[in-house]
Amino acid sequence: MKALIIGSGLMGVTSAYFLSRGGWEVTVLDRQDGPGQETSFANGSLLTPSMPEPWNAPGSWRVLLKSLGRSDSPLKLRLKALPQLSGWGAGFVRNSSPSRFALNTVRNLRLALYSMEVLGNLRRETGIEYGGASRGSLRLIRDPQTLERALEWAQRLRAEGLIFRRLTPDEIVAREPVLAPIGGQLAGGIYYPVDEIGNACKFCVGLTELARRGGVEFRFRTPVTGIEVRQGSVTAVLSGDSRFTADRYVVAAGSYSPLLLKRLGLDVPVRPAKGYSLTFESPRLDPPFRLPVCDDDFHAVVVPLEGAIRVAGTAEFTGYDLSLPQARIRNLLRLVRQVLPSAGLERGQATPWCGLRPMSVDGVPIIGPTPIGNLWLNTGHGHLGWTLAAGSGKLLSDLLTGDSPRVDPDAYALARFAGPLAGRWTGRDG
Repeated sequence: MKALIIGSGLMGVTSAYFLSRGGWEVTVLDRQDGPGQETSFANGSLLTPSMPEPWNAPGSWRVLLKSLGRSDSPLKLRLKALPQLSGWGAGFVRNSSPSRFALNTVRNLRLALYSMEVLGNLRRETGIEYGGASRGSLRLIRDPQTLERALEWAQRLRAEGLIFRRLTPDEIVAREPVLAPIGGQLAGGIYYPVDEIGNACKFCVGLTELARRGGVEFRFRTPVTGIEVRQGSVTAVLSGDSRFTADRYVVAAGSYSPLLLKRLGLDVPVRPAKGYSLTFESPRLDPPFRLPVCDDDFHAVVVPLEGAIRVAGTAEFTGYDLSLPQARIRNLLRLVRQVLPSAGLERGQATPWCGLRPMSVDGVPIIGPTPIGNLWLNTGHGHLGWTLAAGSGKLLSDLLTGDSPRVDPDAYALARFAGPLAGRWTGRDG
């Protein structure tokens, strides 16, 4: 059996690797010069089963409305994006009810914990190196009431397998001494031992090489210009004058997946949510920075990488805009200085970046078949792409190869959506 995958980010590369191991002949197309060059390139670098919550938490629509005109809002809506969000935005709000939010959080957590298991097995079996570390993460909270609510929520998720430990400010500083200057500002925090760090782009490059050795063909600088559909099935994917055929086709093109599928009359409820990061090379910290930090008040993560520190945050609904506004860069610089005031981090050390996270309407990824017979999806992971990547690729492979998945595939199927969000197909051939 032959599979053709569109996209060589985290979802495309993991799908290709596991399908190849399942005996499939796999080709991957990507418009970039190499793997992991778009949203997987400089993300937050934190694998966080501890943060499985979708962004459409109860009341999030109020935050979005208040964000209009504010450059420092962690969840921001820009007016120019409103036409693209019609319909999808209503579904985003519907899925922010307490019951749906809780259900979707559990779905993400189950896939996240499974994904960490798959990733651990992959490391042991292949020796893949991507700057990974399994030290856990710290969640910093300054307000006592917020701390109690966070602990109550974590306790609810304990039944699903989330492990955590409450920490006092002194215990936080004992675990991560570099936080001593802000210890007095904290009400406390939570330590999550299951969380990990790693360079997602380096992982994509390493797994691509492993997949190549296993027979996967990667065709870079090959933008998809069309998808042929005849009698309800894909017959070819086009790139200029080139025509690629397979038995099954997988769209793993992140936020650009719905643009490719819209040409076919297939409506997939995924929209781009822009995120930013700053990477500081060769920071001088004594003691060294070891544990990744999620700061509740600043809605940002600060992560120690190999010879660098990365701060990432914000979700901005601004369409497919990849510009780097100076206001956002200044905001991230201000946040990291408040978390690590002794680091002496300067703008001149920092490399700014932004990427478009593919956000599904309910905050849960879409993995599995579409109404077009031989066309499959692996997209919609939002801010959890790195966390869910290994498990998502394995789940897709299991479904295509006929193996029994370890997680319930119905929870991530496109068919879970009702009415106008059901990924309906108009029957248009393209």
